[in-house]
Amino acid sequence: MYKVLIVDDERIIREGMKQTIPWTDLEIDRVFTAATGSEALSAIEQYMPEIMITDISMPKMSGLSLIERALELMPDMRILVLTGYDRFDYARDALRLRVHDFLLKPIDENILSASIRTQVNTLKEMEKERQIKNVQVRTAGLTAQIELEKILNNLIHGHDKQDAIRFLSENPHILPGSQYAVVILVQGTDFNTDHQDAEIQFRQIESLCMELFDSKNRGVTVRDSDGERLFIVLSLENIDQEAETLVADFLDILKDEFGTAPKTAIGNEVAGIELIDTSYQDAMYLLRTEKKNVHSVLQPQNVIRRRHMFLEVFEEMKREMCANINDLSFVLRAFDSFCAAADSYSLSASSVRNYCFELLSSVTYTYRMNGSNGKTERLDNLIQALNGADPPTCIELGKQYLVKLLGGEENEIHEIVAKAKRYINSHLSEELSVGSIAEIFFVSPNYFSRLFKRTTGIGCNEYIVSKRIEKACMLLETTNLNTGKIAMLVGYNDTNYFSMTFKKHCGVSPTRYRSDKRQKEGEQET
Repeated sequence: MYKVLIVDDERIIREGMKQTIPWTDLEIDRVFTAATGSEALSAIEQYMPEIMITDISMPKMSGLSLIERALELMPDMRILVLTGYDRFDYARDALRLRVHDFLLKPIDENILSASIRTQVNTLKEMEKERQIKNVQVRTAGLTAQIELEKILNNLIHGHDKQDAIRFLSENPHILPGSQYAVVILVQGTDFNTDHQDAEIQFRQIESLCMELFDSKNRGVTVRDSDGERLFIVLSLENIDQEAETLVADFLDILKDEFGTAPKTAIGNEVAGIELIDTSYQDAMYLLRTEKKNVHSVLQPQNVIRRRHMFLEVFEEMKREMCANINDLSFVLRAFDSFCAAADSYSLSASSVRNYCFELLSSVTYTYRMNGSNGKTERLDNLIQALNGADPPTCIELGKQYLVKLLGGEENEIHEIVAKAKRYINSHLSEELSVGSIAEIFFVSPNYFSRLFKRTTGIGCNEYIVSKRIEKACMLLETTNLNTGKIAMLVGYNDTNYFSMTFKKHCGVSPTRYRSDKRQKEGEQET
């Protein structure tokens, strides 16, 4: 069953269609209605209807503008256009936007039903094609996996090594990045005394590996040539936490599923796919020489020592920053030292985020315990901002946070408003609102609105309109673009609304403004 959205500014028309069309017979089980383009877009985002029936002439947002926006949200949506205007230009624009039927009002119930049935049949065919394609992709994926396993086994065991390197260098999407490490999981007798059951469980582990690593582009899982081990070639630049932590989390999943987990080791990090045999041999050495599996994940001693060294440096920097909380320049210098250390010790993006947040949380706690009135939402905003951020972004966000927290409210106000102005000026052709801009800078709309008005003397919406009109004036004076094109370039989808706004601010229509300017220029030249 499918869903339909009816869009028309006349209530009697949209309700009439909703009540009279035999929807169930047409395999439609849910029918939604909207009176405006904005309501329609909200309904599309919430309900994701497969079919939309829309009028072409509506206030504020035309049907054509709605169609264009709707197809951005749902490219496969089937669209039927209703209009009382029998004009070629409407039909032409509708066809350009890939409208699937174009019907004149008043609509005949049988004709509309037939058109809807056609769209439903088309949707069914599209679904069949997708299913066939998915089967083909899975088959091709299995073949590719077998080939990749052969290539990687050859590489780590030194067979046809040059051919393997050439294959992987020509297919960088398989193992993106330049830093790698090999993880080895050994099939042991801990799983089950029955060999057949143990093999089944090991295949399940292989499937879980592929789900956690391969499907998320973190690496490639391969069954070793002897069948007794799995190895995972990790693409370290594509994982969002320390390799040891990621693997340990995975082993915890296995323990939950099977009650135990295979013996596991991680080889040294290597720079270049041609060196993964070195990382593999490192991991194998750890497995051969470790007498007791004390740790859930075995790692080379140099990696462990490096982590301990960083933790010592980190704790020292944290103490120094908290001890000099009233000296912003000192705190920023110490934070720069943390950033340099994170880079020097090659921390993963996840570790940089975690350590950065721990550092800034400690500074915030000390700052507040000293009697300062820091805002609670600042730390909440930082959590949202750091989520998923790469190391350079974490560093920049950390510096901004320290300046806002320790440098006083005026620094924060100036920075947010200045950035908001720059954003507005460079995105005038897009949809702008107080809410959307506030979201970008991680503040509430109410706070941002008051902040902008207090700093600039005018409201944010008023500023947006003034900048749009300012840009429109420049385009009218310096180009021959028509009014409709200029309206779109300054963020107005409705040309009439643009002309009304322009006249309100400039006293004349856009066309008159251009002719007056050119007349003055002609007089000055003579």
